[in-house]
Amino acid sequence: MKTDRPTVDPIYLMFLVALVVACGKQSTGGPATDDTETVSTPSDQTTDTVDGTDSHTSSETDSASDSETPPPDSLTGNETTPNITWVRIEAGSFTYGSPNDTPCSGPYEKEVSVTLTRPFFIASTEITQSHWEAMDLVNQSWTPGPAKPVTMINFFEALVWCNKLSAMEGLNACYDLSRCIGEFGAGCFDDEGTPVPGCGSGNIFQCGNTGLRKYPDRYSCPGYRLPTAAEWEYAAKAGVTDTHTYGGDVFSEAISACNDQPSLNDIAWYCFNSGEEAHDVAQKLPNPWGLYDTLGNTWEWIDHYFSGGTLDQYTPDVALTDPIGPTEDSNMMIKSFHYNSAGCQVRPASSMSLYPGARDAYVGFRPVRTIFE
Repeated sequence: MKTDRPTVDPIYLMFLVALVVACGKQSTGGPATDDTETVSTPSDQTTDTVDGTDSHTSSETDSASDSETPPPDSLTGNETTPNITWVRIEAGSFTYGSPNDTPCSGPYEKEVSVTLTRPFFIASTEITQSHWEAMDLVNQSWTPGPAKPVTMINFFEALVWCNKLSAMEGLNACYDLSRCIGEFGAGCFDDEGTPVPGCGSGNIFQCGNTGLRKYPDRYSCPGYRLPTAAEWEYAAKAGVTDTHTYGGDVFSEAISACNDQPSLNDIAWYCFNSGEEAHDVAQKLPNPWGLYDTLGNTWEWIDHYFSGGTLDQYTPDVALTDPIGPTEDSNMMIKSFHYNSAGCQVRPASSMSLYPGARDAYVGFRPVRTIFE
């Protein structure tokens, strides 16, 4: 049984806020051996592949860093349509959070009844490095590989990818990135120029909160965006209510441990089975709605200010419809846990906070798009 956990890089610790996890030092990994990515979707799940067009181009707007530099989400003409399987999630109701006796749960997992009134598309996998590069964006992922999740991208850099795909398909962008400053997609390096697995200060790409969202309720935007906390958890739970995960229950353990959790081995990459690195997407069994790696592999950025982890900071115990969460905070929510997490943490209701400017070897994203009918 694997029990030893490596130490955490001090640079990495500077930028994880409110994280109390026993994460191992990242592995530098190596080049992927697979040159292609294949993402399949079960035949009993409704899916839709969104075809892109090149009919839209972004206009020049002044940025705080350089008025002569095009906005970071401007199309270059070198973009290609990413090969993503989009899964349609129908509107519905569910219970956000988890029961009090759930292993490794925290007070922020308090159960709340939620109704989502609009269906939406969600990517069947985490965005891979090939998906990222299709938008003509530099790839600085910690563990290279075209079918591995893109990592080392912060919250704002994920928004650039979403806006570029919206522009390719002639959709209104969800985010105003004209005020962004700092260097986009530069990765993280120490004073000697050696890559490190996390950073969040200096000339790093940041956009702030003011005017960032063109559609404040999130759900009204027609373009691609990051999911709300409610959307992500609803899709990840996929109607499973009788067990902690769609693979079964997890048992309690110290978060500094790394025990075998049999319910996870067929559905998730976590500390016991990952070899301390991210893996190609869609190698484990999908959830009942056809989504892969909603548990483990990498954390995923959520468009939800953390603010203590509540779904709504003002009325946390009241049933909610289309919640967007707190209106501001210094940190964003991340969900899913990751390839070096203790198994008891790898549940749909788990969440943590992270500074939105931080790049991290454990963090990627999975976009959504509202369906208007």
